[in-house]
Amino acid sequence: GKYGFIDKSGKYVLEPQFDYTGDFSEGLAKVEKDGKYGFIDKSGKVVIELQFDGAEPFNVGFARVEKDGKYGFIDKSGKVVIELQYDYVGDFSEGLARVKKEDKFSFIDKSGKVVFELSKYDYVNVGDFSEGLAQVRKDYKSGFIDKSGKVVIEPQFDTVFDFSEG
Repeated sequence: GKYGFIDKSGKYVLEPQFDYTGDFSEGLAKVEKDGKYGFIDKSGKVVIELQFDGAEPFNVGFARVEKDGKYGFIDKSGKVVIELQYDYVGDFSEGLARVKKEDKFSFIDKSGKVVFELSKYDYVNVGDFSEGLAQVRKDYKSGFIDKSGKVVIEPQFDTVFDFSEG
């Protein structure tokens, strides 16, 4: 009932000891034991102590973490780089991450600075950026905003999909 890691020959790199392990992302894997999350390197060494109530894999040098119901970001050394103050955080996409605090969506840059915020009455849902646009949903209709928060396609569609190269 425990998880560990083996190499290509089947030898244990890390004996099974965790309640959960994730895939490696950017050289680190998320692990969980007794309800606490941290990260190990490929040698199996715990490099970020199991101290968080939740964690997601590293993405562009940051991992989303949760403690006491609040979310923020850590770097690969385990240092909190964006304070755990949000009710929700999304991954960084095109240099910005979507965050939610007190029913209000904002987008922050990698320094944690708010680039723009949306009124809590504007949208019930906001997506990540793709091709310079993020989906927004209001009154059961979807549209798109740009990286300044300006509406470029008014919410008018029942269903939309993110723009992507293809």
